[in-house]
Amino acid sequence: MEQHALGILQNEDLLGWNETGKQGGTFRAITPKLLYYLIEESQKFGGDVLDQFWEQLGACDDKLKENIESLKQEDFVSAQRSFDVLFRGLDPKDVDFEPVLEMAAEFFTHLGVAFMNPGGKKSGESTAFSISEVVNEKTDELLQRVKEEGGFGTRKQELLKALSFKRDGNFCLLTDQPFRPFNNAGVFLQLAHIIPNSVHAKPDTLKCIAMFAGAAAVDEVVHHLNNIGNVMNMEMNAHGSYDNLEWGIEAKEEGGEVKYFFRTIPTKTNIRGPGFITLRDGEEIQFGKGPEGKKLGNGPLPTLCSLQLAVARVLKMSGAADIILEWKDDADDDGCYRLFSASEEFRKMFDAKLFLSGRAVVG
Repeated sequence: MEQHALGILQNEDLLGWNETGKQGGTFRAITPKLLYYLIEESQKFGGDVLDQFWEQLGACDDKLKENIESLKQEDFVSAQRSFDVLFRGLDPKDVDFEPVLEMAAEFFTHLGVAFMNPGGKKSGESTAFSISEVVNEKTDELLQRVKEEGGFGTRKQELLKALSFKRDGNFCLLTDQPFRPFNNAGVFLQLAHIIPNSVHAKPDTLKCIAMFAGAAAVDEVVHHLNNIGNVMNMEMNAHGSYDNLEWGIEAKEEGGEVKYFFRTIPTKTNIRGPGFITLRDGEEIQFGKGPEGKKLGNGPLPTLCSLQLAVARVLKMSGAADIILEWKDDADDDGCYRLFSASEEFRKMFDAKLFLSGRAVVG
């Protein structure tokens, strides 16, 4: 049923979800593409988005539900054939697609916004200390301190930076430039989370991840979100382009070991990354070259890399990322775009956008 679903969603003009004058027109216009890429990427994980799509589509109309059963008996021939069988005896304009649109809105809200608002709300903020205080500590001591620190406070982030140095070295893997404070002429660094820690304590987001990528992926997110398997040090501009979903990390097992590859989004073969990044699409990212690389896993967890890359592809390829970036820009009251905006104003503005578009549920 995957090919049938993708074929039907390719007929976005015939679905009529982007009709002029409809509430939430901008969101509705990208909904077929959003569902298309959600299904396509979810299938790679063995997720349940496809099944959920058919369930919600069947809930739109009894005749539609009957036609879905007929479609299950047919091999895929063409997108048009799948569309014709699905809407046999129906005019799409007469169908209330609210259940499907609501499903898409849930993913847009709880997956898209969470992944593109990485600042999130920190918990357990504590007094910071410099890298120089901890980088010379033994790895076992750092791991123990990370375990004891708990929460998402500044102290723990500094400990994770130190562990990242020990795993990957004192230079940016993307720009090939040394980091300060190890080199006074080096680049400024930021600790990047592969999966943004903004998903922390968000049950709706975790539910969407489970449907998208399966329960095992959620378990890895929950257990490793704020640990060495989910972080790396980056030059600050490379970090910015990562959070804007301009690139991601593909993890592959080759010859019994995991290798990591730089991927532009969308894929642009042999094209160099944005800004100061020197890697080209498809080139290997040399994780694990630090003094304790092997002990610290030789790189971030492959499942987390694959999950972030898949979500990034969905949001970028569908156009959802452009909407979220525009809203983040609008959320800044002083007119200056702040990459890590996590303000209450943004949340309220986003809720207002959903309410005005008819997507919000008012209790």
